[in-house]
Formats: sequence, C-alpha cells, structure tokens
Amino acid sequence: MCGICAIRRSRPKGRFCLELRLTREDGTDMEHIEYYENMAKHSKCHHWVPKFYLENFSIPGDDGFVFFYRRGEQPLRISTGAIAKQNDLYTFHKATGGSTRAIEGMFSEHEGRTAHILDKILREESLPEDEESLSELAVFVSILRVRGPSFSEWLRNMDAEHIKLFQQTQAKHPKSLKGNFEKAGIIFSTDEEFEETRKFLLNPENYNVEMKGGKEHYFKQAMDLSKEIYQILMVKKSWHLLIASGKRHFITSDNPVVIQELKDCPPHLAGGVLNGTVLLPLSPKICLAFRRFPLKKQNILLAKEDVININRSIVNAARRQVYGHLSSKDIMKLCNEQLVGNESRVKISRLTKFAPYYISQSITQYRETEGILKSSLPLPF
Repeated sequence: MCGICAIRRSRPKGRFCLELRLTREDGTDMEHIEYYENMAKHSKCHHWVPKFYLENFSIPGDDGFVFFYRRGEQPLRISTGAIAKQNDLYTFHKATGGSTRAIEGMFSEHEGRTAHILDKILREESLPEDEESLSELAVFVSILRVRGPSFSEWLRNMDAEHIKLFQQTQAKHPKSLKGNFEKAGIIFSTDEEFEETRKFLLNPENYNVEMKGGKEHYFKQAMDLSKEIYQILMVKKSWHLLIASGKRHFITSDNPVVIQELKDCPPHLAGGVLNGTVLLPLSPKICLAFRRFPLKKQNILLAKEDVININRSIVNAARRQVYGHLSSKDIMKLCNEQLVGNESRVKISRLTKFAPYYISQSITQYRETEGILKSSLPLPF
C-alpha cells in the first residue's frame, strides 16, 4: 500500500512520475483513507523535517541529539524530536466534514522507505544504481523542498507580490485603471483623488498585501510543484555526492533543501529548481547535489572553502534554525551574520522583469485569491 509513490509511465521511455494518492496493494485507488488516518490519528505534532534525517547530524556518541543554532544565541544541545515541528501542520479539513491526518500518515510511510536508501548512501558513499531507489530519493527531496512552513509562506508572498505587480502595471494606464475601479463600484469625487491613488499604486513599497486562510490551497499548490521538481530531478539534473574533507563539515537547517539560483532565472520556474543547483546535506560529511550541468565525477571531494560556501547557502536558506553535530564558533558566527529568516521573502523587483508572464496569469490569480480570502479550500478526500 503506497500513498506517496512514483509510478512508471509507459511514455516516454518508461520514466517515473510522482503522484500523491491513496492506493491498494494492487495499485488501484482506495475509496477510503482509514489506513493512513489510523497510522497518524495519535500524531498531533508533525515534523516537516523528518527525525530520521536529522539524526544523521547527531552529536558523536549522543544519538538523537544535535546542536541547535539561532541568531544571537549560543549553540544548544537538543533532541531531534523537539525541532522542525508544528502541531497539526498536516491536519486538513475534509470535503465531507471533519478533519484528517492522512497526509502525515503518507509522509511517515514514505520516510520509512527513504531511510533505508539514505543509510546505504552514507554507508557506501555512493548513489544507488537502481532506478527505483533513485526515484524514491527524488520523491523525498521534491517533497522535502515544499512541505515546510517556509515554502507555504513563499507561495503566499508570491501571490501577494503578483497582485501588487498587477496593480502597478494597471496604474501605468489611467483609463484602464479608472474603468476597473468603476466596475468595482469605486467612484472618485475628483480627478485629483484618483491621481493620488494611482500614484500610490505605482510604488508597491507603499503598502502590503496579506494573504489569509487557504492552508489546504497552498498545500495542494506545494504538492503540485513537488511533481514538477521530481520530473526535473529525474530527467534534467546530474546527481552528485559532495564529500567534505578535513575539519570542515556540512550543517543542515529547518529548511534543508537549498537552491543556488542563477541571478536572472525567473523564480516561478519550479521555485528556482529548473536552472539552479539543488543541495541537500545528508550528513556532516556528505551533501547530495543536483546540477543542470554535470561534473566530471559522481563523487566530488570538496576543499575547505567549498564546504564553507555551501554552509553559507544553508544558513541563508534557513527559516529560523540551523543544526549541526558540533558546537562551533564558526557556525555560530555565520548564523549571527546571515540567519535573518528572509528565505520566504519575495522581491517585487525580481518579478518586474517577468511582468508579461505574470500579467497573463492575472485572471486566474485573482479568482484563486478570492477563493482563498473567502474560506479555506478542502482537500478532495
């Protein structure tokens, strides 16, 4: 029985595609979700970064505990069960009424399969050779990228900035803007009043748009994006293991899948995954990397400065917390300098150059936004 799975397509060339669904052992869809609900019915506290993954960064001789870093604080020894978690993060409303934790059950089951694959990678310091294991690992990375609060906040911020971008573009065309105001029942008493409003909308820094509700909507959107990410990792990326040498080691965080983006890459393309380098530290010694352009070898031994640069990217992408197996003054300094929690921020200046794409999506965007503001959208259970 499998809830999160990669199923083989007959075309093209038998490739896998990611699906999040409820199935029986014979592959047919389940009519009920009791299996996953029962698996997670007593699980109120949901980890968006799995405990088994965090335990790979355990303090030597102290399994299940890591050093916890936050900006302006000393490193703290803490249990992996106490971090990267939130009550009812994956509890959703059902269309038939009530709530369900079936998604948490699905995640738990899939993590069990992935744990064995990661253990083998760390033990042998090599990537799996069979396509099924590679597919499972790509599923894990794809979902880990989008399942946490940071990605949900990023999606909300993208929606808000799209709206501001649309309003800014409309404000550049006074006749059209005035007509839209009139359609909405807004009549200005003087031309000066309209012009003042128009100038206000021309500068998006003047105001904020806050997206409320829509937990189920944004989760579904994140899962849809994970399917795109999965296809990119499986088809368009070269896989490598980066090996830390010497006294420098990898750290991880509460937002562990890191994207090193190209400067002029549109941020809407699978969250930057298409053209960027995707990094996931697997342990203090090994980091999994997905690159658009392959390196000469599958395993790459990194110099000290390379490890430091990757750790810098990890800290920059962190939400609030960084984790490591050592208490380090260097990591503490890095967190104090760069752990600012801007990982979900969206800059409208980056979106402006891609305005034609976003404006073409404006009608759909406004319809979705209206639904979000009215109420949360139930998952189709």
